Amino acid sequence: MSRPTACPRCESPASGNFCAQCGAPLAQRAGCPACQAPLRKDALYCTACGTPVGAPPRKPRTALLPWVLSGLGLAAFSVMIAVGVQRGSVTRIGDMTMTGGLPGETAGDPPAAGAAATDAGGAGMPSMEELAAMGPRGVADRLFERVMREHEGGDFERAAFFIDMALQAYDAVPPEETDADARFHVGLLRLLMGESGLARDMADEILAADPEHLLGLLLAARAADFEEDADAAEGFRARIRTRVEEAGGIPDVPEYQAHRTLIEGVLQTDGGDGEGGA
Repeated sequence: MSRPTACPRCESPASGNFCAQCGAPLAQRAGCPACQAPLRKDALYCTACGTPVGAPPRKPRTALLPWVLSGLGLAAFSVMIAVGVQRGSVTRIGDMTMTGGLPGETAGDPPAAGAAATDAGGAGMPSMEELAAMGPRGVADRLFERVMREHEGGDFERAAFFIDMALQAYDAVPPEETDADARFHVGLLRLLMGESGLARDMADEILAADPEHLLGLLLAARAADFEEDADAAEGFRARIRTRVEEAGGIPDVPEYQAHRTLIEGVLQTDGGDGEGGA
């Protein structure tokens, strides 16, 4: 029996011809069994003919744990989004306390034909495959709309459930797709959570790129309302009215048209609380 020695690769106690822990050869071999070319002690393959002459060390199972947990977490989040978005939505669409209307809808308009039946049964909602095809921004916007529907319908508990999902979804949106409209959505979500400071941060980011952007001014006014700073809120609304007057109307910009109800609410007032108060 050969005496125990230290493995030249992993330094574990070993005996015999190969290390029991990592498979490294323990003694100098005369040559490759296939072509007889000289071999190094730690060679895994013959440099002359490529014949395997040793086994690579195995990674411990614990090294795979972070990857397994990450995969499970991603799968669970995807399922949560799919299940949440597929649940039935409330059908009342009109002026909303915090938003003034869902994107693309006008306050007071009746629901589209068949919307009640479709939402009630969950039919027509996106599947997992459709959600994946939307991309991160599409999923985030869909969840934002869901939050606003639930909040406008008075189901604040369900709205709160979807807010966290929506914020996580916006966090996953690539920087190049995070435009003023996305920041405006995040700001409204933060206001629904009572986080006026974070909403102001979103407004500041919008206004840093365009000091007279209507959504940035609108979000800043909403945050000031929340903080009961009436003078600041009216100052932002006055800038909105001035900007629209100078442009001869609400500019034909996609994000302005999507939230036209909010902007019109400001234009219909001359000082005071703006869109009806929070």
